[in-house]
Amino acid sequence: MIRARIWFISIAIASAFFFQITCGQERVELDEPIAATSPEPEPEEFPDGISPTDVYAKTELLNRSLDRVIETWNQQGLGERVVHVDESDYPLAIESDLRPMHVYQTMLICTWRLQQFDDHADVRVKHIPTLASQPRVYAPRDVFFLVTMMLENVNRVGIKLGVTDMPSDESTFENKSPTDVFNEAVRVFIKLNALNGREDLRPSEVFAQMVRAAEDVRTILRQADPACRYRIDRPENEATRTPSEVFAKCLEIREQINIHARNLGMRLTPVPQQPTNALLPRDVFFQTQIIIAELNLMKLHFGTVSSTPLTIEVSDDTTPSDVYQQGLMVEYLLQQIDSAAPSRPERSSGINTP
Repeated sequence: MIRARIWFISIAIASAFFFQITCGQERVELDEPIAATSPEPEPEEFPDGISPTDVYAKTELLNRSLDRVIETWNQQGLGERVVHVDESDYPLAIESDLRPMHVYQTMLICTWRLQQFDDHADVRVKHIPTLASQPRVYAPRDVFFLVTMMLENVNRVGIKLGVTDMPSDESTFENKSPTDVFNEAVRVFIKLNALNGREDLRPSEVFAQMVRAAEDVRTILRQADPACRYRIDRPENEATRTPSEVFAKCLEIREQINIHARNLGMRLTPVPQQPTNALLPRDVFFQTQIIIAELNLMKLHFGTVSSTPLTIEVSDDTTPSDVYQQGLMVEYLLQQIDSAAPSRPERSSGINTP
C-alpha cells in the first residue's frame, strides 16, 4: 500500500508539473529558469510520506536505467568512442549529514547534463525545463520529483535507442539518508557526463560554478546592505594551483559558511577531511554544488528570494588556478557578511527555516 501510494503521488506531481509547462504545446523551450512548483514542506518530517529511502530507491533505479542506455550506446557504436564508467570514476564518498537541499542541487546539475545529452545525441526526448536553485526549504519529495522526471526522460532515451529491457522495478532499501541519495546522484551525473563524451570536467566548468557561488554571496551582501558597500578588491594570488588545492579552498569556504550559519542559528553541515589521493576537477565540482546549496539556505535567513544565476560560458583555457582565484573571491565576500549586517536578520514569519 505504501509503495502504491508513493507511486501515485510521484505520477501526480510529475503530471501536474508537465501539464503546467506543456499545456497547448508539443515542445516548450524555456530561456529563463523556473522554480519547481511544489509548495513549502508541511510540518511533518517527510511531507506526502516520501522519505529519503524512497528517493534513494528511485535514484538507484535511474542509475540502473542509465547502465542499460550506456550498454546499448556502446553496442550500437553510437558515439565517437566507447563509454566506460567504473568505480574509479566516482569521487570518494566523504560527505555526512547532508540535507535534501544538497541533494536537490546535485540532481539539478544532472538534469542539465541530460539536456546536454539530448543535444549531443539528438535523441529528441521530451524537453526538461531549466530549473533554478532557490532559497527555500526543501524536502525529500522535491528530490523525488526531479528523479521521477529524469527517469521518465531516460526511459524515452532507451526507447529511442531500441532498448527492450529497461529496468522498471525499484529495489527495496531501508534507512537511507539524504547523504546516501547524494552519493547516488553523483553516480548519475558521472554516467551522464560520460554519455556526453567526457572523461572528466573541464576547469572552466568548475570555474563557472564558483562564479555562481560568488554571485550568491553578493546577493546576501546586497540584501544585508542595500548601499552595496562591500569590497571586491581582493588581491590576486599568482601561484599555480592544482585541483587538490582548489578542493582544500572549497573546504575552507564551507568552514566559513558554517561560522555564519552558527551565528544565524542554522544547522551546520559537517565539513569532511581533505582526501589524501590526487583529486580531479570533478571532485571540486561537487564541492561547489554543496557550497551553492549552503548559500541558498543562508539566503533564506536573510530574506532574499533571488535564485542562483544559471551557468555562464567560460573560456576553455581556464585553469585550476583561475578556479582557485574565484574561490578566494567567494571567501573574501563571505568575510564581509558580518560587517554588512552586524545584527542578526529577522526571520520571515511562517517559514520553517532549516
